[in-house]
Amino acid sequence: MKKQVLIAALAATTVLGATAANAGGVTVAEKGDSKLKLSGKAFLGFTQNDDGAGAKTIGGNLDRFYMQAEYYTGIWKARFTTDIHHESTLGKEQNVYLKYAFLEGKFSEAATLRLGLSHTPWIDYEQHLWKHRFVAKVTSDHFKLDSSADNGIGLKGKLADGMVNYWVTATSGNGYGVAKKTGALDFNSRISITPMKGVDVSLQYRSGYKGNKTDSTVTVADKETLTQLMASYGTHDYRVGFNTIKVSNYKTTTGEDMSANAVWGWGKFGDNMGAFARVEQLKWTGTVTNGDKKDHSVFGIDYYATKGVTLSFAYDQEKHTVGATSTTKKEMGLFTQLKF
Repeated sequence: MKKQVLIAALAATTVLGATAANAGGVTVAEKGDSKLKLSGKAFLGFTQNDDGAGAKTIGGNLDRFYMQAEYYTGIWKARFTTDIHHESTLGKEQNVYLKYAFLEGKFSEAATLRLGLSHTPWIDYEQHLWKHRFVAKVTSDHFKLDSSADNGIGLKGKLADGMVNYWVTATSGNGYGVAKKTGALDFNSRISITPMKGVDVSLQYRSGYKGNKTDSTVTVADKETLTQLMASYGTHDYRVGFNTIKVSNYKTTTGEDMSANAVWGWGKFGDNMGAFARVEQLKWTGTVTNGDKKDHSVFGIDYYATKGVTLSFAYDQEKHTVGATSTTKKEMGLFTQLKF
């Protein structure tokens, strides 16, 4: 079976390596100070999976395929992004749905207003530093501690000549899958400081009901706070980082607090090769499932086939321990990213 994965990976590498792609999108229309730009991103793979319960599968998969349109006019920008993803629970193997739809006005470097269905402050920012979302999500996303997009309003910008980067939002808390009003807004924020070239220190604070408070009269609802600290250092050719997360879930009866830690890094070597690794753990510390944990690790080798095309051969493993019982899921194979 491993030989099958390797042969398929080499075949895909040959095909994609011969295909040139210009990352960054293309302007399809322009008039005065207005323009329309189209771009996209695809995460495709061919992997072997073991669910830890005896089921093993092998084959191709479409993890994500984003298509987006951006319209610029003066200080204003509108963005519309669709996503294709495997969602078997919806009755179809592949589904197209809305990921982002927002209006943004940049009044200065210090103040950009965004309204609509948009990125949340943290996940997209860390993904930019991690650079391997097509293989593995960042910690708060992987363990479902935060949503990557939500519906609401936000303000972001850069201060002190770019040394400070901030983003604050007030959203419904449901995430991008359920864009409806709730009984209370969630507050989500990030502040990032770059005290010297290559160094990034970021702090996240989120508080809210995550859509569980359905109206203002409901008093019994879960309120959750999340605090995350990340420190990383890198250049154009490498980056290493560390994250620590604390989640406090206030309930009417018993608490279900959690903590998570992660160490990650990637580097380039030679003209078009690289390597990466990520090790993280989620642990339940509340009274409901105290001591249960998930240990997740991923590592692999990159091949930068051409501009906008990255191919990675990776191994991904997660061990879920509940009391004295544990289950280990494994995935190995080819992961690719195409930007255009």
